[in-house]
Amino acid sequence: MRGLWQLTLTELRLNLRNPMMVFWSIAFPVLWMSLFGAIFSEPMPGYGYEGLNYANFLLPGGIAIVILASAFIGMPIALTTYKETGVLKRLRVTPLKTSTLALGFTLSQFIFIALGIIVLFVVGKLAFDVQVLGSWAVLIGVIIFGMLTFLALGGAIGSLVGSWRAAAVITQIIFIPMLFLSDMFMPIAIFPDWLQPVCKAIPLTPLNIVLRDIVYGVPLDNLWRLWIMAGWLVVGAVITVKFFRWE
Repeated sequence: MRGLWQLTLTELRLNLRNPMMVFWSIAFPVLWMSLFGAIFSEPMPGYGYEGLNYANFLLPGGIAIVILASAFIGMPIALTTYKETGVLKRLRVTPLKTSTLALGFTLSQFIFIALGIIVLFVVGKLAFDVQVLGSWAVLIGVIIFGMLTFLALGGAIGSLVGSWRAAAVITQIIFIPMLFLSDMFMPIAIFPDWLQPVCKAIPLTPLNIVLRDIVYGVPLDNLWRLWIMAGWLVVGAVITVKFFRWE
């Protein structure tokens, strides 16, 4: 337990010292919600959500961005950097078990994501009085499930790619389009018919939609969409286990 805790804290400190991680996972969601929350008063037509201010409408998307950015920037780049520099190889010969190493990396990301979400909630509450009208227990459960899904996908990228430079490029190629295609910035219904199934199939879309339903306290008719995330979780886990190498 001592080794696990030390590894977790070390990785957490490294994340907090990484300007890219801090910007995309903590600063960007807050700035995004604050800027558009201050400009607009009501959600964009076409989403079907009413009754709360625009900042509240952006809150679920902000949570999703924190999870996506932390998992897709932190996990792949850390794994590939450690492989290139020989850190993973040296960690393997320490008394720590492989399961302890994996758990330590995962816990550090969990804590970092939780920190980003807490900052987002605090700023949203103080500046815009954001609210959660649905169940907090369900909200936390979906957030944890989202963490597991995207960390598995981030681990898959880090396992497949050989260098941190390639990992950085690939994550950005996936990260940016996913933001715009996930029902976050504009409704999926406005996209061409051939693109809509793609939008609905990417893992960020169900996470964003379900989080928004919970925040607005509407019936959770979209909860079935979590099966899409479950499929991506399995894919990410299988790829990570099959292709992960220590060096």
